[in-house]
Amino acid sequence: MFAGFGISAPALSYDDYRGDGVKGNIALILDHEPGERDPASPFDGVVSAEAAVPFRKVLAAQERGAIGVLFVSDVHNHPGVQNFEAAAHTYWPAKPPRIDQFFLADYLDRIRIPSAQISPALASILIRGTGRSLEDLSRAAESARTGGPIPIPGPQVVLTVSVNRHIVPDRSIMAMLEGSDPQLKQEVVIISAHHDHEGADGTQVFNGADDNGSGSVAVIDIAEAYALAAKAGQRPRRSILFAVFGSEERGPLLGSWAYTEHPFRPLDKTVAVLNMDMIGRNMEVPVGGGRRFNGLDVQSAESNSNSVNIIGHSRSPALKAAVEQANRTVGMKLKMDLDNNPSNLLRRSDQWPFLQRGVPAIWFHTGLHPDYHTPNDRPEKINYEKMEKIARLVHQVSWDLAQQPAKVPSSTKP
Repeated sequence: MFAGFGISAPALSYDDYRGDGVKGNIALILDHEPGERDPASPFDGVVSAEAAVPFRKVLAAQERGAIGVLFVSDVHNHPGVQNFEAAAHTYWPAKPPRIDQFFLADYLDRIRIPSAQISPALASILIRGTGRSLEDLSRAAESARTGGPIPIPGPQVVLTVSVNRHIVPDRSIMAMLEGSDPQLKQEVVIISAHHDHEGADGTQVFNGADDNGSGSVAVIDIAEAYALAAKAGQRPRRSILFAVFGSEERGPLLGSWAYTEHPFRPLDKTVAVLNMDMIGRNMEVPVGGGRRFNGLDVQSAESNSNSVNIIGHSRSPALKAAVEQANRTVGMKLKMDLDNNPSNLLRRSDQWPFLQRGVPAIWFHTGLHPDYHTPNDRPEKINYEKMEKIARLVHQVSWDLAQQPAKVPSSTKP
C-alpha cells in the first residue's frame, strides 16, 4: 500500500492512514513531509517536523497494522538522478564513523516491524500496477485530507531482518534546589545544557569549548548563585532543576528525550525550560560557508558582539515576554529570527523534546561559527564577558518565572 508521507496528525486534519488499508500490508512511505519548503506549512514551517522523523512514521504505520515499511525519496521535492549507492553508504560506511550514532532504547523497544530504504528506481517498478508514476503519487501526497492508502497491485515484498541491539549506558547530571512555597515547590523551572561533544580523532581533540562547555559552565555558575542565595535565606517559590544532558550530539538529543520519557518532576509541573547551548562566541556566517550554515545570512562576528539568539520564542509568547523583561537590566540584543528557518536550528538542541510535549522552552544561543564542531573550538576563543551576561540573563529569567504567581501557559505551534 502506498501511504503518502506516512504521517497521522489529527490536530492538523492530516492523515495518510484514513481507513485500515495498510493493515496486514507493507506500507510504501515517502521521506520528509508535506510543504517541506513552505514557511507557512503547518508542519513547523520549513523546520523538519518531528512527525517526519522515520522512527515516528514507522510507529504510526505499526499502530495502523502495517507489517513493514519501505521508505523512498519524495521525488517531487528532490528531483533529478539520485546516487542511491552513495546514499546506502550512510547506512553501511566503508570506514566506521568517528562518532557512533545511537538511538534511545525506550523508543527502539516500541518498534516491532521492519523497515528499509529503497531507491526511486525500485519504487517505480513496485508501483507499476497503479498506473501512476512515483512523481505523480508523490505530488498527490502533499494533501492527505481525503482518501487514504492506495493499493499497489501485483508485487509481493519479503523483508528478512536480523536485529542485534546493544545497550550503551549514558548519564545526564541533575541537581535541584527546592522552592520555598509549600505548594509551588512541586513545580520546577529547568535550566539546562549538554555536556557531550565530538570527542577526538587520533591526536586531534574536538575541544567543544563553545559547544557546549559554555552552556555547561553557565549551568554550574547559575546553580552556585542559587546555592549562595539559599544559604543567605533567599529561595525562589518554585523549585529550580539544573540539568546537564548527555548524548545531545549522538542521537541527537538523547539525554533530553530520555528525560521527557522519565521526568524528575511531571512535565505538567514543569514551568519552563531555559536551555543554553553555545553561548560563548559571536555568530559568524562566512561567504561560501556551505551546508553547515544552510539558511543563514552571511554575517560577521563583529556585528553580533552583543547579540544572542532566542530560539523557540514563537511557541510561548509569555516566555518570550519574560526574557525581554529580564533583559532590560542586562542589555543584550535579542535576535528572534531563527524559529522558522531551513537551518533547522529550532530542533537542534535540548529544548526541542520539551516543546514536543507542550512545555514552554527556549534556547539561548550565540550562533554558529566556523570553529563549530572542529578542533578549533578552543577556550581561548570564548568571549567570557558575553557569556557572563547571558548567564545573568538566564538566572534572572529563571528567578522571575519561579517567583510569579501564575504558571506560564503551555507551548503551542505558531
